[in-house]
Amino acid sequence: MSAERSPGDLGDGVLRAGRYAWAALGIVVLTVLAWMALSYVGFVVVPLVLALFPAAALLPAVEWLVRRRVPRAVAALLVVLGVLAVLVGVIAGLVPLVADQVPAVADAVSRAAGQLEQTLRRLPFDVGVSSLRELATRVAGGGGGMLGGTVSVTAGVVEFLAGTLLLLVALFFYLQDGPRMARSALGLLQERTRELVREIGCRAWVTLGGYFRGLLLVAAVDAVFIGAGLLLLGVPLVLPLAALVFLGALFPVVGAVLATLLAALVALADGGFGLALAVLALAVAVEQLEGNVIYPLLMSRAVRLPPFLVLVAVAIGATALGVLGAFLAVPVAACLARTGAYLRERRAAAAAG
Repeated sequence: MSAERSPGDLGDGVLRAGRYAWAALGIVVLTVLAWMALSYVGFVVVPLVLALFPAAALLPAVEWLVRRRVPRAVAALLVVLGVLAVLVGVIAGLVPLVADQVPAVADAVSRAAGQLEQTLRRLPFDVGVSSLRELATRVAGGGGGMLGGTVSVTAGVVEFLAGTLLLLVALFFYLQDGPRMARSALGLLQERTRELVREIGCRAWVTLGGYFRGLLLVAAVDAVFIGAGLLLLGVPLVLPLAALVFLGALFPVVGAVLATLLAALVALADGGFGLALAVLALAVAVEQLEGNVIYPLLMSRAVRLPPFLVLVAVAIGATALGVLGAFLAVPVAACLARTGAYLRERRAAAAAG
């Protein structure tokens, strides 16, 4: 028969619970304060965070050049300039063509929404379709004063260019001095925690690089397959729709669904419900090919997550940080999953030892 717990033991338990509660409250307060501080310097923080993705993906190329006796600074500069040249070439070749067809896409979406509205109104029950027309009007182009719109666009372009320049500079220094920065940061930690943080950081960095490389490849494959299918089906505006599929693939699950719906709306406006259903069937077929063949082949096992977890992560990220949060949600979740797996391995090894 077990001995009863004494009042002293109960008091110690209450004190421990109180300390844990105050510690949790302190962590929450510090997190909120850090969030508020970062919100004031978001213009600087966002490019610095986004630069981590290409840095993790491009670091093997820099290491490859360094092993061939290229100075590290020169290797980092060559890699950054190479990526910049590719981006400029793609933008110069595709953006004018896509931009010319964007109004046609918006008009097709507006007409398709009108067709859907008319079809739904003929149903014997009310489905509340008044928002379709409003959505189509916003997609086709909303109102607003010309001067205010011009000022807003100009400010947005300037902010985008400044952020891009900061991102490129940060990318160069990540590639050149990233390992040294990591060693300096580890030097600030206590000896007993240094190895743990080093291992977690290395695993997270490998996960981040593998995720970004695989994501770009999967997005490119999706855009090629969907674009080829739309071309065979005779759907107009193939190029901008393929570009939307590529951009949507950068936001797993949610982005692909939205890009597919836009393509189906364009098909609906051009060829009716039959063509729209064919586009949806094409999207489902490509999704099955991606999930069962392309994604396992191009994505490393370390960054694969269950689809439900991906959906939840994207939803939380979008709610917290909008588009940026939706983009960052999956790699952050993958890094956390990898960290949790490593900690479980350590605990199991310690128990076995």
